[in-house]
Order: sequence, then C-alpha cells, then structure tokens
Amino acid sequence: MKTIIISFLALGFALNLTAQKIDINTLNLDQLNLYKARAVKLRNTGLALSLTGAAALGIGVVIFEYADKNSIYSESNITVLGVTSFIFFTCELIGIPLWITGGVRKYKANVGLMRFDTKKDNTMALGLGVTLRF
Repeated sequence: MKTIIISFLALGFALNLTAQKIDINTLNLDQLNLYKARAVKLRNTGLALSLTGAAALGIGVVIFEYADKNSIYSESNITVLGVTSFIFFTCELIGIPLWITGGVRKYKANVGLMRFDTKKDNTMALGLGVTLRF
C-alpha cells in the first residue's frame, strides 16, 4: 500500500514540475534559450526513465525464463520478475509523461525562437545572396 501511494505521489510531482503557465510570446531570446534547454533536459530524463524501465523488465524476463524451474530458488525468480515489473511500470508511468511534456515544450520554444530569426538584407528565397558593388 505504501508503494502505491509513493508511486502516485511521484507521478503527481512529475506532472507538476512547472505548474505555472509560461507565455512563450513574452519571453526574450535568453529566456527562450533557457526554456528550451530545460525542455530538452526534461525530455531526455523522460526518455532515460522509460528506457531504464524497459531494460529492467527485459532483465527480469530473461532471469525468469532461463532460471531452473526445479531449483530451490524458483520462488526468488518469481520475486525478481515481480520487482522488475514494478520498476518497469513505475518508470514508464513517470517517464512517458516527462518525455512527452519535454518534447512539447521544446517544440514551443523552437516556435518562439523563430521570432528572433532575422533574414539578411541580400538573401533570396533559397538562401543564396548576390551583392553587386560598383
């Protein structure tokens, strides 16, 4: 029961890391770059958690499948599978929302940074420029 409560609390904290709504249009260039860096960090953390959970489940399944079923340790193999399954579900429950949230924030930051992209005076649509001086 304690682990279920702790899991829900961890999920709640993960989903409310930055509960404040940030208006991208009011940020300057430095603030947008910081927002993007934090978004990338959040996305990478979610990805790492998701992959860690998947790896834990894979290790648990391998240990369970290749263990001797008739040995005195067969009950501990089931316990290992249960623990790794719990680690998998916990990591996925926290990692996937972090991954999605970080990706969305990174996209929003990139859209906001497009406002600060200025075109040079002598450029054409393809990015080629010709300057004639007499």
